Amino acid sequence: MTMWWRVLLVLIGKEVRLECRGREFVTLLGCNAIMMALLVGAGVSSAVLDPLTTKKIFPMLLWVVFLLSATIAVARASESELEGRGFEGLLLAGVSGAQMYLAKVVVTTFLFLGDFVVLSAILSASLDQPMVSSLGDLLTIGFGSSLALAALVVLLVGIAGTSKLRGVLIPILALPLLFPLFFAGVEMTTQIVIRGALDFGDIWPSIMICANALYILVGINLFEVAIRD
Repeated sequence: MTMWWRVLLVLIGKEVRLECRGREFVTLLGCNAIMMALLVGAGVSSAVLDPLTTKKIFPMLLWVVFLLSATIAVARASESELEGRGFEGLLLAGVSGAQMYLAKVVVTTFLFLGDFVVLSAILSASLDQPMVSSLGDLLTIGFGSSLALAALVVLLVGIAGTSKLRGVLIPILALPLLFPLFFAGVEMTTQIVIRGALDFGDIWPSIMICANALYILVGINLFEVAIRD
């Protein structure tokens, strides 16, 4: 069991080095987040909405931009491994699909979390929505959503990886499956914006936890099957 965890840590280090070396996924993720946040912020500001209306639509805008920018950018994830047949090499070396999947989920989660933080900062500044007092709750939501999103899209990248249309297929497959995460994120962010704090006794945190558990469980069991096929 100790060896299993050591291999997982080695794979996580490998994923970090690949991202630092290529920077394609990170660059695309950051550029999508910044451009979409600035466009949405400028569009809403030019609509001359009153502060109360802006506060009400802020959570929805944040989650639409976050999920769209992340699912569009993820098409570049695992590009080097898909082109260099890295998955096949790891399988031949005795690495399990669960280890490869979890390593990618860990690294992708923190990339998505960084994207969420950048988006929140730009969008809140553009729409004049101070979020500093609720930063801890917002980061909690961001981490939970980033983990669920990473768990889903890493599996979809493995499924659609050999297709030339994966840049189109991944968002088409991911967005319908992300509806529970979207609604939970919007509702919890609304609690923070309107009430100033997150209500952990509500049903929405439980929905996000269930989404995380479901996506991770399915990914662990199906990722190796997907990359073998």
